Amino acid sequence: MTPWYEKSFGREYLELYAHRDAAEARADIKAVLCLLSPPKDEPLLDLCCGPGRHLRVLRDLGFGQLVGLDLSEELLQVAAVNLANADSCLERAPHHVQLVRSDMRTIPYTNYFATVLSLFTSFGYFETDENNHAVFLAIHRALRTGGRVLVDYLNRDYVIANLVERDEKALPGRHVQNTRCLTDGGRRVAKTITVTTRTGGKREFHESVRLYSKAEMVVMLQVSGFIDIHCYGSLDGQAYNPESRRLILIARKKDH
Repeated sequence: MTPWYEKSFGREYLELYAHRDAAEARADIKAVLCLLSPPKDEPLLDLCCGPGRHLRVLRDLGFGQLVGLDLSEELLQVAAVNLANADSCLERAPHHVQLVRSDMRTIPYTNYFATVLSLFTSFGYFETDENNHAVFLAIHRALRTGGRVLVDYLNRDYVIANLVERDEKALPGRHVQNTRCLTDGGRRVAKTITVTTRTGGKREFHESVRLYSKAEMVVMLQVSGFIDIHCYGSLDGQAYNPESRRLILIARKKDH
């Protein structure tokens, strides 16, 4: 059976999440730069980069060694077009961005990146804890000594306390209904997106994310070889608490 993340992340996904736009990407990166201060002249990986929203902002800000990795061939094609279109708008010579198709558990770099960014809940997709942990191990291998990772993840406590079981909205030419529920004894949150067109056509998209607590995430990072782990409640650096909408983790690869 094909996993949900191999079926749901295509071009129609971008239409369903059209509110995740360039303005939001600029705000995200502005916050990341304040929180993390990644070096502009050293390699940076945008893990699960999707259509390249954040890569485009980083490139325009002068980051010169960018890599975007994603499993979706369709989203990488969109990213390539978006970055190429941005090139034509730049007066200066554009910096090159390398786009790589790969599973996040098998990042094809070793001791290379100074910074890895995992934005917009790109963690917890896999069914087993071992496979989710494998993502942190892959990030650790891909980072150079002293390199840092930022993980933008959902806050388990907030999701459980504020779960909206159903909502709907109208988009041009279609109606979208979202249903959400906790599964696996509250260990996962599942979402079904049902898109109905004006002609009666219907398509469903599924999402399922493992709900790790803050303590579980910290332990997973520690076991993977990370130190200096800091937790925040937003990309803006707000203090974390159970009511925070997000869980932001920053960790460093231990020196030898």
